[in-house]
Amino acid sequence: MKKRLLIPILLLCTTLLGAQAVREATPSISTRSATDANGRTVVLEAPVTDLLIAGKAAVMPANALFLFPEVDDMHLSLAKTDQGLGDFFSLIKPEIDQQARLSQTASVEEIAARGADLVLLKATHYESTAKKLDQLGVKNFTMSLETWPEWQAEIVQLGALLGNPERAEEILDLYQARLDLIEGRAAQISATDQKRVLLLQADRKDNTTSYKIAPGSWMQTWMVETSGALPVWKGANTAAAGWSTVSFEQIAAWDPDLVVLISYSSPSASYLDGIYSSPLWADLRVVKEGAVVASPHDVMNYIQPVASWVLGLEWLAKTTYPELYADIDMKSEVERFYRQFYSISDPTVITTLTDAYSRSVADNRR
Repeated sequence: MKKRLLIPILLLCTTLLGAQAVREATPSISTRSATDANGRTVVLEAPVTDLLIAGKAAVMPANALFLFPEVDDMHLSLAKTDQGLGDFFSLIKPEIDQQARLSQTASVEEIAARGADLVLLKATHYESTAKKLDQLGVKNFTMSLETWPEWQAEIVQLGALLGNPERAEEILDLYQARLDLIEGRAAQISATDQKRVLLLQADRKDNTTSYKIAPGSWMQTWMVETSGALPVWKGANTAAAGWSTVSFEQIAAWDPDLVVLISYSSPSASYLDGIYSSPLWADLRVVKEGAVVASPHDVMNYIQPVASWVLGLEWLAKTTYPELYADIDMKSEVERFYRQFYSISDPTVITTLTDAYSRSVADNRR
């Protein structure tokens, strides 16, 4: 009799001990993990309440982070993110500037001294900053965000880290809906009707303007292709590590149907007069047809891999093929973008952004 009683008791004890072991081995419900752009698995034991975005190109991970509502409950520190056209994050979250911004070249020690729960960085700072922060025990997460596939993968990982995978899925659905519209119509363009487009980054130093082309693998090139056009410079930038200077003779030889001027530190429209008043450019077909145009921006240029790249894509498509995309009203698209992606409802902020867009392209002749 005693043996029969002893067996259930032993089984019960074993079950209880096993359950305890499982609880100890199972991560807390609040534990979150994600894989960053450099392939590291980052584990957080609690929700992020204090976050720092550091390093050069901090504007890119900041763009991604602000797509999530969790940012509203965080104490945030940002490196300087004004590219020269204004600061988007100061506009939508003015309290950010209550604390001094870090320099984009702040040292690892300065970053660590902020004591943030998590540091967001561009993946290009892995060797110089992220690895050293690891050695100091500072949690950090890198993002690349240079291409649409990277945006897709990294938004998912950021959503996992923030504990909001549903919002990550919603963000990607919003992008895909706009992308589907452009790609669907671009598929209707025949090879004979395909426009030859040239994106040129304009840079003025010592009263001399130079023009540069992007690597073929960059998002800027992909945006032209996705709009249904042919990027005439593709393959010419063999360095592939950054923008490469191109000669006027090469620009003339390409004979593009459309030239889009880009500047990330000043209004692109500021370069239009220099081209239209230049005797050197005067004989180019693209100048005679008024088809040299300034790229759009509000407080950030849209032709770059920031969150508003999809506005740049829509604008490129409409500018290159105005009849095919006649129903796209870009000012309305800008407003809809900021309401859907960033949940901005303040009419003053919306007006600031849409008016800035309108001014940026007001001098275009087409």
